[in-house]
Amino acid sequence: MIESQFIIIQQILALVTLILGGALIIFIYDAYKLIRQPSLLFFTLGMFILVIGIVVPDIAVIAKVSVEMLYWGEVFSRILAIIGIGVMNYAVLRG
Repeated sequence: MIESQFIIIQQILALVTLILGGALIIFIYDAYKLIRQPSLLFFTLGMFILVIGIVVPDIAVIAKVSVEMLYWGEVFSRILAIIGIGVMNYAVLRG
């Protein structure tokens, strides 16, 4: 009972994360269209990778994969988050 409630809450939060992340990506891309600064494209890419990395474990739970794959989903999530943050840092430093 509690596990199913946890999964439902996790799915709702994953959906909210995707919606808010997608909205932020759209806002940043709209800013790029106005300014035409290439670093904003890199920042958008980094944000996309970060948002996808955040929801990978939730997607693994929804897909009902094995426990082994759940652990690898967590690892993959962290790797994507690190890559996304790195790309965003590069975009900011590139100016």
